[in-house]
Amino acid sequence: MTLLAFGAGLIATQRSADDPAPLIVHGPEAVAREIAAADKAFSARSATAGTATAFRDFMDGKDGLEFAGGEPERGSKEIYDAHGGDHPFKSVLTWEPAEIFASAGGNLGVSWGHRLSKPNDPAEKPITGHYVTVWRKNPAGEWKGVVDIGDADGAS
Repeated sequence: MTLLAFGAGLIATQRSADDPAPLIVHGPEAVAREIAAADKAFSARSATAGTATAFRDFMDGKDGLEFAGGEPERGSKEIYDAHGGDHPFKSVLTWEPAEIFASAGGNLGVSWGHRLSKPNDPAEKPITGHYVTVWRKNPAGEWKGVVDIGDADGAS
């Protein structure tokens, strides 16, 4: 992948099926790539195992906060339960990062991008929106979400 300087960040110039749009990165490129990979794996897990399972697996077990309207859920188990836990999921939520901010220290980062929720019922319309996830590398070297915020387009 070729990266070009673009303002305060870098912009990827190569496109592939896994990376349909240029990804703008800020900070150390290697750290930003790790965060982007975690973000994309999080979305892939949501597509295959459901949103509840993905949030359980990718949000920090203790500190993870999800803001999805009302008071936030705290901890991966609570977020899992709020998304329906083991119940069959009614829609498939996926997302694609557009921009990554990586800390110089290599242990914090932020991703934001576009999200899509496709209901299983074909009579229902898909819902598009945006998200922001704050990432922290844990002592085992895994990137875990500590804050996740999502909003639907047109929501007020």
